[in-house]
Amino acid sequence: MPVRNFRYIGDKQTKSLTDGSGIAELYDIYASRTGGPTGYPHTFTVTSNYDNVTSLVEGERFGPTYTLNGYYVQETFTLSISSGTGYFRDSTGGSQAPTPDIATGSTVMQFSSTTFTLASGNAANGNGNTFTMRLTGSINGTVWEKTFNITEGTYSLSFNQNSYNEGSSTACTLTYSGAPPSETIYYAFSPYSQVGGNLTAGDVNTTVTGSFTSNVSGSGTVNIGGPTLTNDALTEGAETLQCRVAHYQLADLNSFYLAFANVTVNDTSLTPTASISASTTSVNEGSTVTFTITMTNFSSGNITWDTTLSADAEEDDITPNSGTVNISGSTGSVVITAVADGYTESGQTETFQFRVKSPSDNTTVIATSSVITINDTSTGTPEPAGFTEFDLRVSSTPSGLTYVPGQSSLLTQFSSTYGWQTGGNASGLTYELYTSTTFSGDHLFECTVLFANNCSDPAIAIWSSGTPSWTWGTNSSRISLQQNCTTPYLYGTSQQSNAGSSTPTNSSNPITLHLHHQPSLSRTRAWVTTIADDWGNETNSRVGNIMSITNNYGNSGVYCGLSSDYDGASLGAFSTNFTKWRITPG
Repeated sequence: MPVRNFRYIGDKQTKSLTDGSGIAELYDIYASRTGGPTGYPHTFTVTSNYDNVTSLVEGERFGPTYTLNGYYVQETFTLSISSGTGYFRDSTGGSQAPTPDIATGSTVMQFSSTTFTLASGNAANGNGNTFTMRLTGSINGTVWEKTFNITEGTYSLSFNQNSYNEGSSTACTLTYSGAPPSETIYYAFSPYSQVGGNLTAGDVNTTVTGSFTSNVSGSGTVNIGGPTLTNDALTEGAETLQCRVAHYQLADLNSFYLAFANVTVNDTSLTPTASISASTTSVNEGSTVTFTITMTNFSSGNITWDTTLSADAEEDDITPNSGTVNISGSTGSVVITAVADGYTESGQTETFQFRVKSPSDNTTVIATSSVITINDTSTGTPEPAGFTEFDLRVSSTPSGLTYVPGQSSLLTQFSSTYGWQTGGNASGLTYELYTSTTFSGDHLFECTVLFANNCSDPAIAIWSSGTPSWTWGTNSSRISLQQNCTTPYLYGTSQQSNAGSSTPTNSSNPITLHLHHQPSLSRTRAWVTTIADDWGNETNSRVGNIMSITNNYGNSGVYCGLSSDYDGASLGAFSTNFTKWRITPG
């Protein structure tokens, strides 16, 4: 029998929870303090909700709960996978040190239900093998251990049609059984990065990913909605759309997918072509030209069109200049009017052409009309005077310009090789080169500049008095067209706009800045083109959209100046170098 440990030997004492009567035994005192449990010594036991579990399925996430009996002294328990860790996606385990309940000696210790995750899918190899889960105490050593079999579920995935035409919505069906109950299953379709197939982002309306929870029974059928295929108007041949499903996370679709399905996408929206016929090859001012468009591989819908102008023609010579046209039955038409401007335009040849763009990107020109000549029939007032031009590849200030260097931290100088060179941080009165006289009424202010770096930040500005400081954003002192890194911005006195596209940069890349002050139309417009000395051109090689604001200076005269904000740049071949400057009325 157990050895009795004597506290003391002596006279009879009064019984208490700390002292027995007469000859006291420590165990009896302990038993009295803990509610008088019988039996000596106490036995520490561990039971688990996994005691009667024999197998787990690939993809299952789990964590046991333990009941500790005869637990009176606190210790740390570590849960681990002692063998078979290679069959897991997560076998990290964890530790707990529950506080004993000395009144009962019983404590429940619960680990997270996602402590462990068995691998599943294509790269998993647990099926038919075993693993061992172990609970180890810091005092008692191994207190619980059990070996489990690993099984796998069955998963069947297929698309709901044998093939899909472009423009169709897609879906597939997953049937599963013997799967982990109430477990998240992730899915994704091409062109998601972890999924096969050969579709690109332009082939679908959006890249579809998602998840759902499996049935508590581990069996079920789920319809999974896929992407809507794009009518991309490109001849590209049949393509493949793929769907994959996996446990754990979307990233596991690459290697640990449970199932995948492929389906053919039929190339039903082919690359369109167009032909254009004009009702005439010359048109009197005040008369119209009808352009008839005939399409192939595009029977209905809207397409974009625009016009190009000859050097002598101006935007206001025709209306409209651009827009969309509805195609029905593979044909459509646009009517353009040659504006009766009332000017006698002696010595000029004004022509334009009509262009149709691809519905696939609204950018690629797929057809151009013959040249249409505008006959100068609304004569009367002489057309306003011609342009004023400054060649800036000179060694000193050209006549008609004012140059006041040193007003700011900007570095500037004239060079007969590179033009008016600017570099460094813009601050202070940075428009150091500007016109000596003002220009009243409608004028187009343009300059060509080297845009060698995305920090070159050239600008052309107009103002009515004083000299404005460099500012990013709106400012009451000026209206400016500025390259904000690679994005053109039109900054007004209280409004601003941007081109919505990026200007390309390289060491030999000239661009032309166009700032059109039009008080007659209560607006100021601006745009950037990627060609040197690209005077008056609004369409070819334009960066993004034409920007427009209502801010303008009315018919008051305005000065025009140049500047830049090329932080850290020194003057040289690739500083912000302005080469030519033109100012045209109208």
